[in-house]
Amino acid sequence: MKYYLGWLCLLPLWVQAAQVVRLASLDWPPYTGSQLEQQGETTVLLRQVFASMQLEVQTEFFPWSRAIRASEKTGALYAGYFPEYQIDNPKFILSDSLGSSELGFVEATAQPLGQLSFTVLPQYQLGVVQDYVNLTEVDQMIATGQLKPQVAISDRLNILKVALGRLDLAVIDRRVLLYLLEHDTEVKRLASGKVQFNSSLTELKTLHLALRREAAHQQLIEKFNQHLQKVKSGSAAISPPSG
Repeated sequence: MKYYLGWLCLLPLWVQAAQVVRLASLDWPPYTGSQLEQQGETTVLLRQVFASMQLEVQTEFFPWSRAIRASEKTGALYAGYFPEYQIDNPKFILSDSLGSSELGFVEATAQPLGQLSFTVLPQYQLGVVQDYVNLTEVDQMIATGQLKPQVAISDRLNILKVALGRLDLAVIDRRVLLYLLEHDTEVKRLASGKVQFNSSLTELKTLHLALRREAAHQQLIEKFNQHLQKVKSGSAAISPPSG
């Protein structure tokens, strides 16, 4: 008990007052989403970890760029955001891995592209989502001007563009594509049977919680990582935060 109270004293006052951690996220099914059951599987995992720490999580959903901006300023309402790939951003501290995301490309079934390589990508009209991290080599090629992709505001729009022949391919997470094809009414109607995941060129990325870089958040993320491993192994006792 003394150890717990000592650690709690290190938390910011906004956490101590109600033992609530406020986070920002985005609609990225099946991982996160305001309309998903329990707000998505990654949200469920975070909630379980924080519950084992006797802390409650409140998540609000925004467009991706806004979720990051809402978390990065000192004193912001949101302590951080999720899920984030393993990136080097000095403004944030990343947790241990929450899971993984297989990034690849959606293509038209009527014009499959076969074995892809980074050297052939400039031949195609490529789509990406605004401010999303892509395959590492793709981002490097965009930065150097080797690739000039069309930028959309969501994965679902890129799927529809590929289905309608406006793009040759678009960067996407495999499970996001499969989820939208099954559950999104418009995507299912317009793209079902017309698009598929090209498995020839993929990158597995880890998913993380990103907290704003502050001393108290460093303490919080260290504690979070300890409880994360316990929850993953099934050894953590999870109970609702005390009121």
